[in-house]
Amino acid sequence: MNINSQHNDVFITSKPQSEKIKRFIAYYYFHFSTDDNYKKSFTFFPNYKHAITVYKNSQIEIINDHANVKPCVDSELNTLYTINKNKSVKVSIEGKFNKIGIVFNPLGINHFFTDYLSSFLQTDMGIFPHFGKKFDLTLEQVFNDNQTENQVKLLDQFFEESLKPFNETNLKKAIGEIIISNGGIKVSELSEKLNVNRKTLLRLFCKHTLMSVEEYKKMVMFRQAFNYFQQNKGTTNLTDVALFSMYYDQAHFIKHFKSITKETPNTLLSKISHLGLEDTYWYFEN
Repeated sequence: MNINSQHNDVFITSKPQSEKIKRFIAYYYFHFSTDDNYKKSFTFFPNYKHAITVYKNSQIEIINDHANVKPCVDSELNTLYTINKNKSVKVSIEGKFNKIGIVFNPLGINHFFTDYLSSFLQTDMGIFPHFGKKFDLTLEQVFNDNQTENQVKLLDQFFEESLKPFNETNLKKAIGEIIISNGGIKVSELSEKLNVNRKTLLRLFCKHTLMSVEEYKKMVMFRQAFNYFQQNKGTTNLTDVALFSMYYDQAHFIKHFKSITKETPNTLLSKISHLGLEDTYWYFEN
């Protein structure tokens, strides 16, 4: 577990305690502020680890790639799922808030329902009601408990009881190969290595990740570069980052980075805040 207290808020990360769940969920986070005058905006960036975020007593307005969060005492739980594949997403929060994040490993969320992701999720960021009333009851217990260990146990228990088979072996292998290669593997090479034709790969990716193979590769390439820079601050340069992340050269890396963040790596990367001990990296505007 790790706790950050900054910006008049508290951010706590904790890995699952359940060995079963660790395979599918990378970590949980608990983020809150009791300050009525809290006012911050932060941006988060593409990641192949997708997250469910749950707000309690908050009103959420989503406009394009910007979520506005304000207090609403009578509000029910707001459960959002974000697939952040090729753009930055901004969140503005005013007033006190309380939220839980569940960060899934690649394809992790697919092990907790029997439908395929594209059958009930049509947008990159939106309300996620799929886990139903049982999930809401668990979340209420989590929000009402102020001991992180207890909160983690409650979440672990829910997800253990919700596990379902997910047997798309070719998709799992394909994503594994993409991540191992830092996104650099060609689709033709992937197809040949797995003995699966390109159309089948595309269908699997669209059905279960809401992305094409190329979109997934580019997302992984960006995120591996982003994480590598953050984890090696002071000991690396942009050329090293580009080479590690399988970009053609530094110019290719800068162009791809700007297409997502609207800024150059030199301008933005030094301003990123690391929250917790996991790969949560946000840019706070104020």
